[in-house]
Amino acid sequence: MPICESLAILEYIDEVYHGIGPSLLPADPYQRARARFWAIYIDDKLVAPWWKMFVGKTDKEKDEGTMQTLAAVDMLEGALRECSKGKPFFGGDNVGYVDVVLGGMVAWMQGTEALCGVELLHTTKTPLLLAWMERFGEMEPAKVVLPKVDRLVEFAKMKRAQRALI
Repeated sequence: MPICESLAILEYIDEVYHGIGPSLLPADPYQRARARFWAIYIDDKLVAPWWKMFVGKTDKEKDEGTMQTLAAVDMLEGALRECSKGKPFFGGDNVGYVDVVLGGMVAWMQGTEALCGVELLHTTKTPLLLAWMERFGEMEPAKVVLPKVDRLVEFAKMKRAQRALI
């Protein structure tokens, strides 16, 4: 039976494989609700404006997307500080739901400067997210599935050029 929408798929996987390795979602209902909130936040407040910054038709549209994306990154820096409680991941010691959701954006975030001329992560403004991204990207499962940034940038530039012709 097909399941659509990445967040629903992650929750399904977490339920079906419960007890096999660490859970993606916390056991505590309040912490689960918070994880779901941040996952939706990433989709709505980071991914959507990032896309506007990348493919906006006007400078005003791109600038608006840039401002919203940077604001979301700042908010996620604070969320990581609060959720991780000094541990390596949003999920604490282990990768959790929010880590997996944001992890899907790692290569895009790393390629943003080459694609949009905007530095999303910086050692002084977002040190926690920058360190998190390095940790996440160095994990073996992430290495297997995350695209190489230079290839992603090349592909994205080609797709943007194709869209401009339409």
